[in-house]
Amino acid sequence: MLRVRRALPLAAASVYSAKLEERRGSTFRHGAMRKRIAFACLVGLTLPLLAAAITVTTPAGPKEVFARGDLLDVVALLRFAGADVQFAPAAGSYGAVTPEHQIQFTPGGALAVVDGRLTPLPGPLRLVDGHIVAAQPTVIALLAPLGWTMKGGAGAPELIRAGAGEQIEVSVVRAPTGTTLVMRGTKQRPRVVASQGSVALQFATPVTLLRPVMPESELLGAELRNTTLTLRLASGIEVTGTYPLDDPPRFVVRLGTATPVAPVAVPRTGPLVVLDPGHGGEDQGAKGPGSELEKDITMAVGRATAAHLQAAGVTARLTRDGDEAVSLTDRTALANRLQAAVFVSIHANASLARGAHGAETYYMRADASDPQAAQAAARENASAPPDTVQLILWDLAHVANLNNSARLARTVQEKLNALQGIKDRGIRQAPFVVLTGATMPSALVEVGFLSNAEEAARLAAHDVQDQIATALAEAIIDFLRAPAPEAAPTQAVPPTP
Repeated sequence: MLRVRRALPLAAASVYSAKLEERRGSTFRHGAMRKRIAFACLVGLTLPLLAAAITVTTPAGPKEVFARGDLLDVVALLRFAGADVQFAPAAGSYGAVTPEHQIQFTPGGALAVVDGRLTPLPGPLRLVDGHIVAAQPTVIALLAPLGWTMKGGAGAPELIRAGAGEQIEVSVVRAPTGTTLVMRGTKQRPRVVASQGSVALQFATPVTLLRPVMPESELLGAELRNTTLTLRLASGIEVTGTYPLDDPPRFVVRLGTATPVAPVAVPRTGPLVVLDPGHGGEDQGAKGPGSELEKDITMAVGRATAAHLQAAGVTARLTRDGDEAVSLTDRTALANRLQAAVFVSIHANASLARGAHGAETYYMRADASDPQAAQAAARENASAPPDTVQLILWDLAHVANLNNSARLARTVQEKLNALQGIKDRGIRQAPFVVLTGATMPSALVEVGFLSNAEEAARLAAHDVQDQIATALAEAIIDFLRAPAPEAAPTQAVPPTP
């Protein structure tokens, strides 16, 4: 049905028109208001992101710190905590140093080297407008080893001293196998600094003593300052090893009788090389058909290599001086603490293929270059806790070290090829825990195959061990003397069958 709109009277039409205009105006005003509110919200959300600085409350008073959203200037906060922070162009990393601790970190990564140990961070470090920034949880993780922390949100952050932390108890345990000092009540694995007459345990966060440490025959007393527990040892007593225990958590320091060591003439200047004889103690490594043990061969080669380097004027240090167990991470940590120029870990290989022979040299990469390299890494990583293996996803931000590690591996391999008269097996890349976190050029060398009866017998011979040591020393010296090329990382070369 056709509907016809009836015309409104003039007065009614005028009222209708006025109401319509009123509604239109109201709609317009509400739309404008909504736009203004949206704009204000946008500005409110954007301003914090654009903010160039915020005020951080510190014990020395309020300080201005660069910020971008919830990201804070890491370098500035570490300096406020008393650290000397410097950039190392050669390594591409920053170092924060106090009298008791050293922290290294790299923009773009989510890992740090704390007192020589590779440590995961809650989040990444970023480079923004020339500042190294991170979210507050990451900043707190970097401040913790220095005994500092932060509280308050992003709007009102405060830098404060950390709380008392864990309570630990020190006891002396004697057994037929020797005397140990047991730290109960801590899950931390402190950095151990042993010296004549004392040993310092440097914890990542502050600790307190549950009760005073009473003097006993081997232990004369203890002194605790913030994060460092110093244990005074009796004359003739030294630290022979350290290790953590679980369920309940403990940290153990093994003591022994000090053995006199002949003084070695050490040059006042020049590079320091750290040599790592693989395995040791209960960890014997690979075993040959004639009962040849990897830990014995690597110790002999390591000592001989150190002697050749010393004779050439290059200072050398071993990660172990005898048949003792040293954790994989402690070996790299020693090289980092000593600021070594080169780190070489010495091992002997094994294979299901009994005819396999010759030396192989590796450098660090998160993914193995081939299945055989992966198998070698799995065997050498066997003594490391599973969580330590995960830290191998080291972000490899030290690109210069990666390049130089490849060059070091190539130099070592070429010398061993010439010595053994074999075809080039190539250099390989694999995720070795003992190379993880090294802040200097590093390589792992397998000097031969103990699974090969003939080669195992040769490796056990003193004259062959000295020949290998000579080749290793010559390779290290050649590497130190050659200028570092600025090139892309060397790719692993597939081995020759």
